[in-house]
Amino acid sequence: MKRYTIKIGMILAVAFILSGCKEYLNIPPEAAITEEQIFGSYAPFQGFQDQLLNNLVDYNNHGARVTHSVGGEALSPSAQSVYNGNLGNYTYLLTGRGIYNPSEGTAFSAGLYTSMWENIRMTNVCLEELKSGILTDATDEQRNWLKGQALFFRAYYYYEFVRSFGTVPYVDKVLTAEEQDMKRHWTYKKDGKTYKDVQAVFERIVEDFDAAAALLPANWPSPNINWGRPSKLAALGFKAKALQFSASPLFNQQATGVLDYDKDLLNRCAVACKDAIDLAVSLVGTQPAGMPVADADGLTKWADMRTAFATKDGTQPYTPEVLFHRTIDRFGAPIVSQSTARNYAQNQLTGQKAAQGSQNYLDKFEMKDGSRYKISYDNNIARRWADRDNRFKFNFYMHGDVVDKITLNFSTAQLSADGAQNSNAVRKFLSDGVTKNNPGLAAFCTPLLRLADIYLTYAEAVYESTGSYTTAPAGLTMTAEQAVNKIRIRAGQPTVAATLPLYANNPLPGSCELASDPAFRLLYRNERAVEFAYEGVYWFDIRRWKRAQLQDGVQLQALSFDVTTAKVIIESTVKRTNVTGFVFKDQHYWMPFDVSLTRFTTDWEQNPGW
Repeated sequence: MKRYTIKIGMILAVAFILSGCKEYLNIPPEAAITEEQIFGSYAPFQGFQDQLLNNLVDYNNHGARVTHSVGGEALSPSAQSVYNGNLGNYTYLLTGRGIYNPSEGTAFSAGLYTSMWENIRMTNVCLEELKSGILTDATDEQRNWLKGQALFFRAYYYYEFVRSFGTVPYVDKVLTAEEQDMKRHWTYKKDGKTYKDVQAVFERIVEDFDAAAALLPANWPSPNINWGRPSKLAALGFKAKALQFSASPLFNQQATGVLDYDKDLLNRCAVACKDAIDLAVSLVGTQPAGMPVADADGLTKWADMRTAFATKDGTQPYTPEVLFHRTIDRFGAPIVSQSTARNYAQNQLTGQKAAQGSQNYLDKFEMKDGSRYKISYDNNIARRWADRDNRFKFNFYMHGDVVDKITLNFSTAQLSADGAQNSNAVRKFLSDGVTKNNPGLAAFCTPLLRLADIYLTYAEAVYESTGSYTTAPAGLTMTAEQAVNKIRIRAGQPTVAATLPLYANNPLPGSCELASDPAFRLLYRNERAVEFAYEGVYWFDIRRWKRAQLQDGVQLQALSFDVTTAKVIIESTVKRTNVTGFVFKDQHYWMPFDVSLTRFTTDWEQNPGW
């Protein structure tokens, strides 16, 4: 079945959104559009609300190299987000062609946080219009869908923002001109407990996701029309993730001063994960026609994994494991060969210069027996790229790989000619055989949440709250070990029990790992890095664990080598080279606010160090 993207309508509505308080309805007489025409019936109301879908940002598919791979997992040429992020130049990400800044036209309008406050206002406009009684031409079910989507998006955009910036006001109404002096720091009382600052924000996020889950369908009817809208499962999944972040050391320290996990929040997170997993399992077999079938755990079968990230036949990259992503509406050559669409590009494949995996990050991919990669394997042809976790070849093309009619040459000389930084190409978002010369109807996307993340979030919550990976907490039936095994076994890796001895007292050099870390902590955190490579997860993880500073000053490396005239590697020339130092100071735990926000109110100070 061909899966169509949502048609984002209501162009006229865009013209007056956010033009001020109720004045957003002061439309010129000649436009002949009334409030009733926009909000009086389901179809135009939904079209207005669909702007919230249109404003979603794919971490790797918008603007000029827009990505959150700024935690050392990638290397890129200068004047790109990866390069500047690795150097701690977050001001570039704010003002240059990076994460925040809209750039390169409307087709790939960028800026992960650019439309944040517009989106929040739009959600509140929708919620207030639903309360007003103006919507008369809609069923009760349709009203629930509209309200559920508005609550979901309010929570989602706050979730995106607060993970990077920390505490902010939670605006839950359409503000008037007299209500602009918002307080950044605040508390929230709930169930006999007082939550402060960033944890107060997360509590409101959790409540909105909870309310959205009660209103949204588990499966939308007419998937060709409703494809990509948030679902009950997506709301439950993001609720679990919000609790995970709130419980994590960085956020708990900001709110309470305690640099450790909040175990009460972890317990709630585990329960929320169970709710999401149970629903996902109950939905197995209900996917739209033509979509790969999930396994008994709701996960994508290994043979179908590429479909979660990339396709080449004009369909949406999607499987039931992908709980939410931005729908794709462009296919083919521009997706492969235009700079705005290729954050991870290699000149031989795409005609673009972009990011490759750093050797430091490639080291995280285990050997097939579950043992950890050793730098000495660089010079062992049997172990360097072969005999690795299946996810290694899933994520990377290496020297000598043949893609369509191109035999990749990653020698030092060729990398220099291509403007590439390391001897690999990130493969995750390319369907097999797709190149600049053979784009087909290619598309790719970054899942904004996968069920695999919920399983690993469950494992972290259970282990860090109980200290045990073999015992299920009261009221739950799955252990942390069992949750991790579901992801490892899918990838073909040995079980936790077989692998743990290989992790004991064995942290990777130059990483965010400590020798004092228990083996299971090392394993589940490494599993997250490998499973979600280049999906915009790693930078958030090392920050919420408050471990990113351990990489400060570490040299990000490449693997270089010369080749014969037949392009065979001259093994004696294989060596690691330092490309750039990684910079992460205390100030980098929070992104800098745009100056306009800090001048908006007397209580909105800039984040420390900026």
